[in-house]
Amino acid sequence: MHILEEKAGSADTPLLSRKEMVHALELMIRRMDAIDSCCADGFPLYSPGSAGQWATSMGGSWVGGFWGGWWWLRSRITGAAPDRRKASDICRRLSSKIDADSINRSLIFWYGASLGDLWFGDIDARELAREAAAATAASYDPQMDCIPLGTGMGGGSEGNQRVTIDTLAALIQLLDHSEHAAYRHIARCHADTLLAVCHAHGGAFHAGACFQDGGFRPVDYAGAWSRGQAWAMLGLTRAAARWGEPYLTHARSACEYWKHSRPAPFPPDRLNQPAQPRDPSSTVIASLAMLSLADLTPDGGRWHDAALRQVAAIIRSRYFSGFAGNNDHAGCGDEPAPGIFRGCCYKTHPGRNELVESAWGSFFLMAAVSVLAGICDPNHF
Repeated sequence: MHILEEKAGSADTPLLSRKEMVHALELMIRRMDAIDSCCADGFPLYSPGSAGQWATSMGGSWVGGFWGGWWWLRSRITGAAPDRRKASDICRRLSSKIDADSINRSLIFWYGASLGDLWFGDIDARELAREAAAATAASYDPQMDCIPLGTGMGGGSEGNQRVTIDTLAALIQLLDHSEHAAYRHIARCHADTLLAVCHAHGGAFHAGACFQDGGFRPVDYAGAWSRGQAWAMLGLTRAAARWGEPYLTHARSACEYWKHSRPAPFPPDRLNQPAQPRDPSSTVIASLAMLSLADLTPDGGRWHDAALRQVAAIIRSRYFSGFAGNNDHAGCGDEPAPGIFRGCCYKTHPGRNELVESAWGSFFLMAAVSVLAGICDPNHF
């Protein structure tokens, strides 16, 4: 399988050998085939149970880009032409989201289109990414000095007065990858605004803020939402890779906050609501941020090791099926199919959060393992 073939003389790590990483990737690749076979022409959003029943969307919502990105990543790993054709086909199906009034277009088209251009020079993916960058940049609000959430994809009537941290990494990369200097300037303005309004003490970050009476007001307790903190870490490392300081200092601070506030690899979805489900997917995103930070700092080894420990704990846990010793996956009565990462805390119904398998969660887990295995550059995610 191309890159998945074991390299001669590769050294094992104490926590997860390269052979084990390859095995985990193979399990996830086979899982993709099973998901694809049961979702027909729809985009898989999430699966809450072990029976392989998926909530799907014909348009993909904000998750569609991760389904496409997962196939681009699979193509990167296997080098197989059918995988690349599948990724390209999914990419073309995302075009209906170009005109959506939502900053989530950056998630959809960085992962679902730009990766195809970046890794394979796919012409259709390149054109779609260009259109998405133009549409996203056109949503810039000069009064707020950033791109608001928008009213589409659940943003609601107040979406144009809200900013959120979860798209920071994708937006920076989508706009900064453009040849237009104006788009790159907007990306930096957006990053600076979020840094100013979402950063709190000690590296903790608010998940978002509302714009009222000419100023911003945070909407949550800083650092409480695990995935929000991880999104901030990832976004800051993307900013640091492009622009250096002060983003590098803030990225390091946000990662340090993660380490001391979440010493275990399976943090609760929200620190201030410990009865809520755990969210290992936040740890995966945080690990990708640490792997990016490792490339940017003199003490990179400790960040690489921290990421390796976290990812190894997830691969060996009940949240990931099919690996040796993981048969009690998430407490399910029946042994699940291998390659399932059911570690994403998600609101499946009003007032109800569940642990689900999702396209975005599995994409990021495959990405983290691929980086640790030396297959991919952490700065592409």
